[in-house]
Amino acid sequence: MIRHIVFFSMKSKALDQDGLTNAHTMAEHFRRISKEIPGVCSVELGLNYNSEERFYEMALNQVFESKQALEDYTNDPRHIEVRDFVRQVIDHRIVVDYDMDCPA
Repeated sequence: MIRHIVFFSMKSKALDQDGLTNAHTMAEHFRRISKEIPGVCSVELGLNYNSEERFYEMALNQVFESKQALEDYTNDPRHIEVRDFVRQVIDHRIVVDYDMDCPA
């Protein structure tokens, strides 16, 4: 099983919407495609309530059946469509993928 974690820093305004509105839209998109695309075992999304100067507004936490399932998800046209939206509304992101079965 692979855990895929992404932290998003939103633009304050993009596509005629504020950052919070775009974060909610992103969350809806990720919830939808996580149900539609095979290989996703779970999805959690959260908006950060911490308003300190250096923070990320949204977190995505997904679990995939395998590395291949994550790769298939990444290349799926539904994910590519969401990714294109995301790239327009974020300033920055941090991604961590790791094998949950691999001992640390």
